[in-house]
This record gives sequence, structure tokens and C-alpha cells, in this order.
Amino acid sequence: ENLASAIWETLELYGLKGRIMAVNCDNATNNDAMMDALERRCHAHKPPIPFSAKVSRMRCIPHTVHLAALQLLESIGAVPAQADKNYQESVTAPRSSEYDNLIASQSD
Repeated sequence: ENLASAIWETLELYGLKGRIMAVNCDNATNNDAMMDALERRCHAHKPPIPFSAKVSRMRCIPHTVHLAALQLLESIGAVPAQADKNYQESVTAPRSSEYDNLIASQSD
């Protein structure tokens, strides 16, 4: 619901309600809930906005290919299994806006 609220507010801000055709997102289950909530908001709008959560969701192909490639590489022993470790936790750079601002200011 929170993600749908953020998208809905952004659509309102830029005057894009009624122009949404698709949403590109990964396969996380919270995105299923977000799409369902977005569909409810579209249908409750006056006049109703035609939007189908099922039809309008575009799954991120690079993310899906990456997951499939990891599974293949793990199954043939080319890389160690990561079952108990989230690959995103292996990021070595800080994940904060302060770090982003610092990097951006250094490239000016």
C-alpha cells in the first residue's frame, strides 16, 4: 500500500493519472501487493481509470535473467551457493544519500 501511495502521489504531482500503462518492477511479492493497490486506486478514481495489475506489470527481464544465471552457475558448481546470503548484502560501497552526494560533488 505504501508503494502504491508513493506512485499515486507521483502520478498526481506530474498530472499523469489516467496515462499509466505499465509498471516495471522486480519479482518481489511486495510489488504484487503494490500493483493490486494501484489497480484499486485506478478503479476507485472518478472517472475510473482502466488498469489491470496482472496485465500492466512488466517484470524486470535483466533481474530475472540474473537470477536464472545464478541458479545455473550454482547448479554446475561454477559459483558457491548463496542460499543463506543475500547478494545485495555483499555491496561494499556505502548505500546512503550522503555518499551519493559526495561522489557527485567530486565529479563536478
